Amino acid sequence: MRALFALLLVCVGGLMSSPGWTQDATPPDVRMIFDVSGSMKANDPANLRASALQLAAALLPSQARGSVWTFGTQVRNPLPDGKVDAEWRRRARSLSPQLVDYQQFTDIEQALREASQAAGGKRHVILLTDGMVDLPGSGEVKRKRDAASRETLIASLAPELATQDVVVHTIALSRNVDRDLLERVSQSTDGLAAVAETPEELLRAFLDVLERIVPSDRVPLEDGRFDIDPEVDGFNALLFHDQDAPGATLVGPDGERYTRDDHPDDILWQSMPRYDLIRVPDPAAGEWHVEGQVGDSRVTVESPLTLRTETMPTSLYLGFDTPLEAWLSREGETLVGDAMPEGMRMRAELRDLDDATLSSTTLTAGEDGHFTGTLPAPEQEGNARLVVTAEGPTRVRERVQGVNVIPPLAASLNDDATTVILEAQHPRLDADNTRVSSSVLGESLDVEPVGPKTWHIALPDLDPHQSVPLELTLEVTLDGRTWSIRLPALRLNPDARIGLSGADVGAAPSAEALPDTGEERTESAEEGERNLSEMAGALWHKAGDEWQALKPHVAPYAKRPATWAALAALLLAVVVLSVMRRRARRRRRRRREPHV
Repeated sequence: MRALFALLLVCVGGLMSSPGWTQDATPPDVRMIFDVSGSMKANDPANLRASALQLAAALLPSQARGSVWTFGTQVRNPLPDGKVDAEWRRRARSLSPQLVDYQQFTDIEQALREASQAAGGKRHVILLTDGMVDLPGSGEVKRKRDAASRETLIASLAPELATQDVVVHTIALSRNVDRDLLERVSQSTDGLAAVAETPEELLRAFLDVLERIVPSDRVPLEDGRFDIDPEVDGFNALLFHDQDAPGATLVGPDGERYTRDDHPDDILWQSMPRYDLIRVPDPAAGEWHVEGQVGDSRVTVESPLTLRTETMPTSLYLGFDTPLEAWLSREGETLVGDAMPEGMRMRAELRDLDDATLSSTTLTAGEDGHFTGTLPAPEQEGNARLVVTAEGPTRVRERVQGVNVIPPLAASLNDDATTVILEAQHPRLDADNTRVSSSVLGESLDVEPVGPKTWHIALPDLDPHQSVPLELTLEVTLDGRTWSIRLPALRLNPDARIGLSGADVGAAPSAEALPDTGEERTESAEEGERNLSEMAGALWHKAGDEWQALKPHVAPYAKRPATWAALAALLLAVVVLSVMRRRARRRRRRRREPHV
């Protein structure tokens, strides 16, 4: 019987989210690309990519089209493009072994080309990777090939895909991923660039991307409690939990309790190692609650009463307000006047991934039933969620969309690290309406426009052992309004790299921030060497103690020359490795091509 219920869940998987498009709109075309390079063994040891794929198989609506791709050295298409139906979902659920069929290299360019080239209307490509462009080869030839492919992705392929109505959403997994590359590709194609710094965050990042493609109405889930009104035809609860946590218990308004092992036949319950996906048709009105872990869980509803919004932006910009517009509809008709539920209010919030409110605004009702307002400019960059809520005494609906908050200008260094290059990321900024001011250590620097959306800043000679902030201020004139935007300082560090407030963005991108000064980094390195020496001394003394215990057993072997030769070889290997580590550390401190 349980197997039958699981099969039913697969068959009705498309009902697991209320589609954000109407029946006369084009269903989404979703192409998922999974990295199977060897490094994924360490960065996704539990193969959560398979769980993400199963989540997509359950949440994609039946009218959608879908395909699955894998890439490393080669690009493969284990699940070709097809309509999302019961057979497609079954095949998607069977692909787990192919996601651990690891390959040596990481050819991101070819993966994007092959997955997006098939004809179609608007195509959503989801690229999940833990690394950077890494092509076969060695030495200088390989370095040039990798750099050329990376440049092609940013300067050529991404803009070309944008003209073909291809939206690339990227998910960065691990701290060694080339986040700058993924973010620039996503921004060029109006996609979402999500970050999952740990494997546990992968499912949530994948879900944020899916919800950008197929938006749905939610009801707020607070402290494990949520309200269901009489107009709700069904709800879907996606409950995340730790891998070893006991399953959740769902409690109805009448106190009746439901678990994955004990629930009525009409409730569909899919239990996975890190989440439960539950569909409850025709639920009782009133307050429901969840016993157990809730975390970043969510409850979506199916109802004739829906919240609609103008297309929510994928990117918000530091220093820029965001205009918003939303309305309620019933059976597709906008609610106006007496048709509007009494006491209905709307608000918009920008929240971080921990659900803390970063900014908010109240939307004002118009005579046409549309509510409008302006969300204040965000003050910190990164991944966030834009939340629009319609709430009255008896009804509440939410729309939640993942967004990227980015600076209006991107910065990088030229090849010889003498010039900072600024490029407009905000689509409306150019050299005619934007004036850039810059200074280092109180000294004003000349900022020269060199193109419609590009500026150069010549750097003075700086102390190579000191990390200094490069201050940037924009004066922007748009729509008859002029205002000043002070950007977070760009920090020039001893490696001649450049980062936002000290972020390391060299050729080997990392999510770890650099120390503020070169002296701090040197002291840190020296402290590490001292710790290594202390550890070696402790191990030496421990080895002496162990030797006294083992001496009677191994003394006969110690008389053999081969034994001493082996010990000498081991000691020599330790010395050589120590020298190589120091040289590698020096090489890492040299300038690498910067990306912001």
